[in-house]
Amino acid sequence: MPARDRAESRARRPGNRPSTRNVGKWGYWVPPVDRSGRTLKLAGQAERVELKVVSSERECRSLEIDRARARTRRVFFLDTPDLALYRHGLVVRIRDHDDRPDDAVVKLRPIGSHTVPKWLRRKNALEVEIDAMPGQQVCSGSLKVRLGRGVVARTWNAGRPLAKLLAQPQRRLLAACGPDRLSLNDLVVFGPVEVRKHKLQPAGFDRQLCAERWAFPDGSSVLEFSTRCPIGKAPEVAARLTAILSAHGVSPSQEQATKTEMTLRYSVADWAA
Repeated sequence: MPARDRAESRARRPGNRPSTRNVGKWGYWVPPVDRSGRTLKLAGQAERVELKVVSSERECRSLEIDRARARTRRVFFLDTPDLALYRHGLVVRIRDHDDRPDDAVVKLRPIGSHTVPKWLRRKNALEVEIDAMPGQQVCSGSLKVRLGRGVVARTWNAGRPLAKLLAQPQRRLLAACGPDRLSLNDLVVFGPVEVRKHKLQPAGFDRQLCAERWAFPDGSSVLEFSTRCPIGKAPEVAARLTAILSAHGVSPSQEQATKTEMTLRYSVADWAA
């Protein structure tokens, strides 16, 4: 029996507890629908989809993640104390990588709630994809710039504003789509959050699967699995990934929220304390 079929067979065995969310062709995920319940086409919004699912570390042990080979990074978010950017559908993220150049991203999420500036459309610099989680999906556009290695750590350790690392096009995007009269000086830093990223390829799954563990200062953590695929392959990949995860006893946590949402929620509460 092929490895793929063995994985799906194991997923159906009583001892492997497949999730009750595992219904339909999308498995843990559900296709986007309009108000009348008709399935919407995604191809017009983006070329690829990132399938994400939050689970618990306890459930992922059988995946045999090699923790010694994890990539580490620190993630910072910039916003006002009352999350004015987030409320306007904007996310500013800066990452400090341990083994490669750092990066800064300004993200429009959802992209449909914004009028993308013409200069940005002409340059075709916005990376657009569907972020899909069980029960929800959103189309987002990211404007990303590479920074030098160690730039974020040097800036942070010297006490200089991380907002100064944003490139001019990113600042223009914030000015065009953000709150009126917002200044970079209005932004505060949330984080850093310590992140460990593992890459694995379970038997029977022909795509790379990423597992990210985000650890917060209070000792809590969140584990997210994700994989990317073309829009047209999303139902097939979602169903196969559901079978693979179920076969290893991995099911979605009750709360499915993006890492950004959970980080900002934690950080705002900590900021106000």
